[in-house]
Amino acid sequence: MADEKIMKHAQTVYETICSMLTKKDWKFTRHDEDLVITCGARGEDLPMEFVIIVNPKAQVVSMYSNMPYSIGKEKRVEAALAVHIANHGLINGTFDYDIGDGSIRFRIVSSFRGSILSEELFEYMILVAASTIDQYNDKFLMISNGMLNVQQFAEWDSNRGNS
Repeated sequence: MADEKIMKHAQTVYETICSMLTKKDWKFTRHDEDLVITCGARGEDLPMEFVIIVNPKAQVVSMYSNMPYSIGKEKRVEAALAVHIANHGLINGTFDYDIGDGSIRFRIVSSFRGSILSEELFEYMILVAASTIDQYNDKFLMISNGMLNVQQFAEWDSNRGNS
């Protein structure tokens, strides 16, 4: 009974997200059997792909966006420091970094345990993700390409008022 109730609640959360995206005229793909939504956006410079997962077992909504590049081997330690600097000042969401393959993704999560989440919350999650990714994606790429060092990144980040 409890599992059925949780699954029904997760389905409601999923439908709420789809409803919000429809009302905002976002192009998205539903993966109903997995409670997954894929969509994208275009920032000022690089495209952003989003994967939104409603996880009934954990009772969370997770949104992920992978950077459309990987950090080169010679710049992975610098990139790790830059990701750490970026994460230090973020209020919502975080960048995940795999130093082994140089991949970076942005992640934002919200629990729906015992609560009803609104379309406004899901819109907020997408806007936070898009804004944060758009601010940082080109800077991480510049580090990978040797156009920006960690000190310059830290100065840029502190001038943004995040630290």
